[in-house]
Amino acid sequence: MFKKGLSVVLLLCALFSGQLMASGDGHEFYDVQNADHLLRHGADSDDIRARAREAADELREDNHSVKDRKPEVIHR
Repeated sequence: MFKKGLSVVLLLCALFSGQLMASGDGHEFYDVQNADHLLRHGADSDDIRARAREAADELREDNHSVKDRKPEVIHR
């Protein structure tokens, strides 16, 4: 009987310890944004990333075209 009572007390302590610690200064909480905001932020990031890739591709093409027009220099 004593073991069952002790087990119940320990179980209850384990179940409610997180709630007790959360009410104090024991945990740091981070604001979680709603799903709509996260999806919009992700879409904005994807759009910015796509534009950056396009700009990099254009610069790369311009750089290759400039290199193609330059005469080859042979170093001796």
